[in-house]
Amino acid sequence: MTRFIFHFFFLSGLINFIGFELYAQNNVSENQTRTLQVEKVEPPSWWANHSVNPVRLLVRGANFEGAKIVSKNNLLKVSNVKINRRGDYLFFDVTIAGNTKPAKYDFEVSTATGRATIPFEISAPLNAKTNFQGITNNDIIYLIMPDRFANGDMPNDKDADRTNPRAWHGGDFRGITQKIPYLKELGITAIWLTPWYDNPDAANQCDKPWCPNTNYHGYHAIDYYGVENHFGTMHDLREMVETAHRNGIKVVQDQVANHVGIQHPWAKNPPLDNWFNKFDQNSFNNSVLLSPNASQSERDNLLKGWFNELLPDINQDEPEVAKYEIQNALWWIAMTGIDGIRQDTIQYMPREFIRDWSTAILKQYPKFYLVGEIFERDSAQTAFFQGGKTGWDNIDTNLPSVFDFKLWETSQEVFTGKKPMRALRDVLKYDGLYPNINRVTTLQNNHDTDRFMSLPGATLEGAMLHTAFILSMRGIPQLYYGEEIAMTSGHDPDNRKDFPGGWREDSVNKFAKEGRTADEQKMFEWAQRWILLRRENKSLKEGKTIDLFYDNNVYVFARKLGQETFVLAFNNSNELTRSLMLPALNIGVADGSRVEPRIGIAGVSYIKNGEFGIFVNAKSVVAYEIIK
Repeated sequence: MTRFIFHFFFLSGLINFIGFELYAQNNVSENQTRTLQVEKVEPPSWWANHSVNPVRLLVRGANFEGAKIVSKNNLLKVSNVKINRRGDYLFFDVTIAGNTKPAKYDFEVSTATGRATIPFEISAPLNAKTNFQGITNNDIIYLIMPDRFANGDMPNDKDADRTNPRAWHGGDFRGITQKIPYLKELGITAIWLTPWYDNPDAANQCDKPWCPNTNYHGYHAIDYYGVENHFGTMHDLREMVETAHRNGIKVVQDQVANHVGIQHPWAKNPPLDNWFNKFDQNSFNNSVLLSPNASQSERDNLLKGWFNELLPDINQDEPEVAKYEIQNALWWIAMTGIDGIRQDTIQYMPREFIRDWSTAILKQYPKFYLVGEIFERDSAQTAFFQGGKTGWDNIDTNLPSVFDFKLWETSQEVFTGKKPMRALRDVLKYDGLYPNINRVTTLQNNHDTDRFMSLPGATLEGAMLHTAFILSMRGIPQLYYGEEIAMTSGHDPDNRKDFPGGWREDSVNKFAKEGRTADEQKMFEWAQRWILLRRENKSLKEGKTIDLFYDNNVYVFARKLGQETFVLAFNNSNELTRSLMLPALNIGVADGSRVEPRIGIAGVSYIKNGEFGIFVNAKSVVAYEIIK
């Protein structure tokens, strides 16, 4: 009996002990899973005396339920704390005193389960005299896809495969930095880089013809505050911007506020339930944005619909989203010293957001360049989004510039023989729709379109005329890498081929004269010459456009600013040389003035009896300067 009692008590104790241990382990396990975690802080830094104050922080982590946040420094005040439904994101405002010194500052977040540190930094501002200068009519923009231009840093070539047109190829920031002398030789004064946000390393998988494909282009962001590792580091980016600025070249960042990649952490766990619009395939019936008569459902589809299932559409109607994206744009500007932003697919975001985004940036950086991609071959639709006038919706977007895709398309059609010369004038007659036609960005080509030399009917002479026309037009001209050497390539991704000579293993180097063919050198020198002519003459940059003559083969117009006048005569005929007598009254110059060719045929004529003569060969252009 005694032994029985002993064993009974022994077993009971053992069971209680095991039960206690299991309880303790479960408690530890539960406490571990409930541990407060801080994973990411956005923005990670800000500036004292900034126009945005307070700045709103978004913190990703875990177990924020009931969290309290305390500033460890009296110069930084915390307010307006909000925690999302799942407790994995928290928002709070930080008011920064004007006398706060650049340094690292921490906030403490605490809950019933523990404490954690939220790191934050006040950064030193960059020099406003050498940064944030904006893009003007004095500039020539050159579009670069970093992955396809030049490889200056081989260790970051993760998974690069140049035999696959949809894979990473290895171009990077250092490669661009190394090619700045080439850009200077060409005459470029600004570079626009496709997005440098961090994108997924792995290829996208889908049932579409373009899959599998990598995100070398940069339009599937997974971190709005991260630098793409294939391109380099923030230090490499800053070094590229600083080197460009020292050489008189400005920098434009491509931003994508409309959508992120499906691999973004938000796609699985959004900060708020309405952070994204619910999936609905966008119909791209863009005209409903322009029309005041469109139904709300049509308009909602354009503004809330997804491009495809891989690109979650962000909801800028949510104030937290709008504030996040505006601050993100301002952070990149202040961190890097860039001079402009090209906003991708801007018309698919609410016009109220476009207005607030533009206004906030221009308040902090009044000279800054903002251009929106309104990929629309309709001048009225494009003009509707440029700032400077109120639309039917009582909104002025305050957006300084938009791309003139209609003029680009028509110029290509004319100089490949599909349309008559007068079609160019028929596009330009809509210039009055734009609040500021001189701030419109005119493009020679871009990364979404076939290269000129691969278009049906393309010739070298046609490519030369197309380039000359864009460089002699009103607005801010934008060229595309490789067009200056007449690169060929058709549909995406063929139109994004590597620039020959940007990789050590390349057999030829088109960055150098010795590596170019006779036709490539001819095209390079042609572009170089027209760039120089534009840069040296104010009337070509900012002057009024005056139609002087147009028919199916010839278009003659003047660019006039004050006392400076240029007359441009384009003849797209394959056979006919044309000579024309034009009234001098239309350009306001008197008898005795000289009409002197700057590019084209030789020989000087004079204005006589209120008229002047021009002469232009077939498939050519002449740039005349009128000298009083």
